[in-house]
Amino acid sequence: MHTAALVLADGARLGVRPISPDDRDTFSSWFGRLTPESRRRRFHGPKPKLSARELTYLTEVAHVTHTALMAVDDQGRMVGEARYATAHPASRTADFAITVADAWQGRGVGTRLAARLVEAARANGMTRLTALTLWDNTAAIGLLHRLGFLRAGYDGDAIEYELAL
Repeated sequence: MHTAALVLADGARLGVRPISPDDRDTFSSWFGRLTPESRRRRFHGPKPKLSARELTYLTEVAHVTHTALMAVDDQGRMVGEARYATAHPASRTADFAITVADAWQGRGVGTRLAARLVEAARANGMTRLTALTLWDNTAAIGLLHRLGFLRAGYDGDAIEYELAL
């Protein structure tokens, strides 16, 4: 599997590659290391664990209408993931999500990984990405603004954003 370099502002290097079904245990372990707050921000509510069905959905992706990239450190440990998925196979609009391990937050992992995902979405023919983030997730709001996402509306406790590709 091809792994490309992701270089952070502080010089740290991470590998970035498409997620695969072989990453199921790695993904599950990574999710278990996230703080409850990071899980709440990603799933918009308490999420103590992932079901078998959710792990399958998150790791067995076609890499066209649903793709996910993962960032790994020099020990091969997962430190972040970014993904998009369409609601319908014929759709060219996809939902965007990103999560970075707590110890790596604030170092530019999310920004760089998200930029790679936007490139992949364009290459796969997506025309629009949408994102939903909680009102209090200022880091995600900042990331979406840096990527060019514009506020598109509100949904309860969350803000909707979109990016034309």
